[in-house]
Amino acid sequence: MSSIAFPGITPSSVAQMNATARTGPAQDQPVDQAVPQAAPTPPEDTVKLSASAQAEAMHQAGQSVSSIASSLGTSVSTVDSYLGITVAVSVPLTAAPAAKAAPAASATATAATKVDVKA
Repeated sequence: MSSIAFPGITPSSVAQMNATARTGPAQDQPVDQAVPQAAPTPPEDTVKLSASAQAEAMHQAGQSVSSIASSLGTSVSTVDSYLGITVAVSVPLTAAPAAKAAPAASATATAATKVDVKA
């Protein structure tokens, strides 16, 4: 293992930095010369997503439509519309039309016209 040298840092200064980090600055400073406080950091930048964008992000993360609806406080049909999901329309089933049967009279007539002629 190789070591890295930092100029100006000695083991005693490292120990002093560690102690200061744990206890804070020395208290021997007069109150008149208080350490200036750092300016408060502004709040982080945030973006408020629309309900549609939130639904899409949650859906891509693998959440179900019903859990997305409950999280957003909307109905499942609203979340479906956000995601572009259309509900299939049920079509009533009807019986297939029956095949037309050949009239019985023509079947017998055809049989009667065939004559076996044996000579």
